Amino acid sequence: MEDKVQHASVNGIRLAYEKTGAGYPLLLIHGFPRDRRLWRKVTPGLAERFSVVAMDRRGYGESDRPPDAAGYDNRTMAADALGLARSLGWEKFMVVGHDRGAPVAQRLAADRPENIAALVMLDCLPFGLRDDRPRDPSGRGWYMDFFRQRGVAEKIIGQDPRLFFSLFLQRHSHLTPEEQENFLAPFCRPGSVAAVLADYRHALEDDAAYWKDWFQSGNKITTPVCALWSERGPVARQAVLEAWRAAARDVRGAVISNCAHYLQEEQPDAVVEQILRFADEIGIS
Repeated sequence: MEDKVQHASVNGIRLAYEKTGAGYPLLLIHGFPRDRRLWRKVTPGLAERFSVVAMDRRGYGESDRPPDAAGYDNRTMAADALGLARSLGWEKFMVVGHDRGAPVAQRLAADRPENIAALVMLDCLPFGLRDDRPRDPSGRGWYMDFFRQRGVAEKIIGQDPRLFFSLFLQRHSHLTPEEQENFLAPFCRPGSVAAVLADYRHALEDDAAYWKDWFQSGNKITTPVCALWSERGPVARQAVLEAWRAAARDVRGAVISNCAHYLQEEQPDAVVEQILRFADEIGIS
C-alpha cells in the first residue's frame, strides 16, 4: 500500500489522514481491524468527483494513542472527525462510516446536521435501534464479550498482540499477505491494545446507552442517509432499510452482491457507484 500520510493537530492529539482528489468534501471513517487504508480501493473512483479524506481514528494507524480510556467514546471520536474537517477548511461535508467508524459517522450526523450534508453507512444497522437483534450464531463476535473483561483482556492480548490481532486479519481471505501485514503492524505499537479495548468498551456500554436514550427520546437523524450492506455480511438477514427509516427521515440504500462485511474491499466499484448515485439524488455536485 502506497503511504501518503499527512497529520493534523486536532482535539488535543495528532491525527493521520490521506487526502486525494478535488471536489465536494468527503470524509471516510474506518473501523476495526483496519485504518485509513481500508478505503484504498474506493478512493480513486471517489476522488474523480470528491475531495476525499481517509482518516485514522485515535488509537489506530498512524494517529496518536492517548492513554486516557475516557477519550475513546463516541462523542470524542466525532469531535476528532469534525476537528479534522475544520482544519481542512471544510464547513459542510459528506461522511462515510464502516464498522467501528459507523457510530462516529452517525454521531456526527445526529449532533452536527448543519455540518453533515449526507451520511453513508456501510453494513450496519442504526446504533441504538438494534437491541433485539439475535446474537451471531457463527461465534465470530466472541471477542466483544472478551474485550469487556477489564484487567484480563489487557494482559492476555498484551502478551502477544501480533498473534491476537492476526486472528482478525487472517480470516479475511480477500486480503493479500502484504495487506494483512500492513494492517497488522500498527496494532503492535505501544498503546494499541488499550486503545482498541477502550473503543469497544465505550461502544458496548456508555455509548450504547446514549444511543438508546437518544432514539427513545423521539430523535431522528435529519441528514440524508444511504445504507449499503453486503449480501453475506452480519446484517444480511436484517430489514436494513426499515431499520434505518425508523432512525432517519430521508433514507435510501441497496445490497451489494458477492461480498461480506468489507464490501469496499471486495466490491469497490459497486460501492463507488452507489455513493455517486446517492450524491446525484440529493443534489451534491
